[in-house]
Amino acid sequence: MSNRYPWLCIEAFLADFTGARALSSAFELGLVDLLVAGPQSPAQLGAALPLDARGLHLLLAMLRAHNVLEETATAEGCAVALSSGFTEALAFRDLLEARLYFAQLVGPDFLHLATALFAEPDAFFRRARLFELFSYDRCFERSQANLDATARWMRITTALTSYEALACIDAFDFSRYRRQLDVGGNSGEFLLRICRAHPALRGTVLDLPLVCEIGAAHVAGEPEAARIAFQKTRSRDELLPAGHDLISFKSMLHDWPDADMHRFLTRAHAALPDGGSILIFERARMEQLPQPLSWGQLPLLLFFRSYRDAGDYERALARAGFRDITLQSVQLETPFHLISARK
Repeated sequence: MSNRYPWLCIEAFLADFTGARALSSAFELGLVDLLVAGPQSPAQLGAALPLDARGLHLLLAMLRAHNVLEETATAEGCAVALSSGFTEALAFRDLLEARLYFAQLVGPDFLHLATALFAEPDAFFRRARLFELFSYDRCFERSQANLDATARWMRITTALTSYEALACIDAFDFSRYRRQLDVGGNSGEFLLRICRAHPALRGTVLDLPLVCEIGAAHVAGEPEAARIAFQKTRSRDELLPAGHDLISFKSMLHDWPDADMHRFLTRAHAALPDGGSILIFERARMEQLPQPLSWGQLPLLLFFRSYRDAGDYERALARAGFRDITLQSVQLETPFHLISARK
């Protein structure tokens, strides 16, 4: 676990499929919540959960084998308790459950389409459920079905961003800025975290219509809500709004091919005043990771063709007219590029 990023302790419980899937079931069945209150005997758990004795026995055994549970002695005899390591991870339950859900959702893509992923990317793109989940074409026209579909993937990206933003804030000095435009800013979670850390900063999220509607509701109850605006856009060809001294792209540019990425950076340069800055926070390429990918990292693997080298962004920024380009690497569950530059 990283002391700097303590939420990385959840990675131990996302390492392999069987352990992670058993943990998902423990959340779904309410087993984790029962044990949060304190140790329980197997008999107590059996009475409270919709499991037969053999099903409960196997689930408890799997959770013990994957260090989620441990046995503890009580006055009444042997009981089951959450392990100290898992109790630590449970402090980041929102992220842990989102990562479990995301991997489970797209797991069939890797199981059934891995060969296409490696050898026939166009065929993988056509058949994978991953791209049905991120259906940006459903983010324009308002209907309950479209709102539900959009909110589904936004819950995942919001949970990821809530922690990734903390690492970005730790590595970049936002105190120098007063007005930030977050392009493709999703639910506003990135700006919310930054505004919370920097009370003098105000921000605008630029995103698709339904994303903005859901995002505005997401931040509405927060003390920082008055400092976060949402501006709807319907086209990648629109100019970026002026009036900001920092324009950020957080986990957004990888969604776009090189030509569109260049257009976004060129428009950012045009929208910034002299001395204004751009910030890119994106995952690095995954082909040469130092350790095997875990089950929890499976969704990232399916996007592997989208991630770029830092040099790709550096050259694109220089081509757009930016100067003073700085590159940092932020090591989370996989490495991120943090790249900034000045007009």
